[in-house]
Amino acid sequence: MNNSAPYTLCRLTRQERTYWYVLYRDPETGVRLNKKSVEKLRKELGNHTDKPIKRRDEAVRICQEALEKGIVFNRQEDQTLTDYLMQFWDFDTSKYIERKNTLNPGAISRDYAYTRRLLFKKHVQPLLPAGLKLSQIQMRHLKDVQYRLIKGGNLANATINIAMSTLLIALRDAENEGRIPAGTVKKLPVLQNKQKDRGILSEDELQQLLGHMQKHCDWKIYLASTLSVITGMRSGELRALTARQIKNGLIVVDQAYANLGGKKVPKGKRIREVPCPQYLCEQLLALSHTNPHLSKETLVFWSRRTGGPVSSHYFCEKLHEAILASKIMTEDELEARNITFHSFRHMANTMLRGSVDEHLLRLTIGHQSEEMSDIYTHLTERARKAVEIAQATNILPFIPGLKPTEKAENQ
Repeated sequence: MNNSAPYTLCRLTRQERTYWYVLYRDPETGVRLNKKSVEKLRKELGNHTDKPIKRRDEAVRICQEALEKGIVFNRQEDQTLTDYLMQFWDFDTSKYIERKNTLNPGAISRDYAYTRRLLFKKHVQPLLPAGLKLSQIQMRHLKDVQYRLIKGGNLANATINIAMSTLLIALRDAENEGRIPAGTVKKLPVLQNKQKDRGILSEDELQQLLGHMQKHCDWKIYLASTLSVITGMRSGELRALTARQIKNGLIVVDQAYANLGGKKVPKGKRIREVPCPQYLCEQLLALSHTNPHLSKETLVFWSRRTGGPVSSHYFCEKLHEAILASKIMTEDELEARNITFHSFRHMANTMLRGSVDEHLLRLTIGHQSEEMSDIYTHLTERARKAVEIAQATNILPFIPGLKPTEKAENQ
């Protein structure tokens, strides 16, 4: 008979918010189970408020009530598929995510798990039979969900593929853990991606747009657009850009920013060095020092409200406004051509292609390939010069306003 305390409470604080977690002990063996969110236990008890649990005594009461009502030690095979999926993609409590990130640190980010969880809850869960147990899942359920998502016509094929992979990954892990019989999950057809091609601006449109931005827009969006079209940097990389990364005619792209996960390594876990005209580097540094919320890490593209990274929608929204204000195209044309801030990355790739070696282009833009080194790549001095020449020849002539002698008057 085990006489250990039935559970242990722990408190975590993130972004000025308190979270309580509980580690129950198996009543037979005394072994501690995986941590559970006390707020989730509260919902399982029928209280669906989003109000944070601040006091320890409140957390204790919830944990004790969950224990007394048999919520904690229900048999695993009685768990609903919905509960299993929601727990599986919970970044803080998922045994699968913990295992993946232990074996390969950073394999699954908080934002990645959050989007999978949200996709399941919003689009998949409503199509599942109410109360369907994990032990009852069959391929006919998955085929039916896929068919109804396609027939609904509201999601792109690429999104449907992600939604189904969210299910398949979780269910294959359930097979591996012995939660459902081996062979339950089989392959589903992968839908052909019908996503619209990313549109890009013509050289004349680029020149007209940046000219308008220089005169009429916030200096941040002008510099962000210019930097992206020259270097191909992603919006998440721009959001995380600090003065530390800006060297003499060079930017070290070694971090990006995600809404939930905060700072992380760039996509593909590859750090790269990107040539950037010296006078643009000076403009970026000058902008970083106008931040009234100066800290140890002087962000270049800072939020006026907090001094932290700008929102994930900032670049796209400001670009959208600038394109319409410049009268380059109408709202309908903008949508039809599928032009977003990410289009600048495509433009950088397009405008540099042919002027530099393909391998060198991938190193500069940050595209993954087997030939690239796994973690850290450096451009040689000769290769860097080739990129600088290509930038100066193919891109800089279409960017008004940035001259070596020009000062950042519009900051």
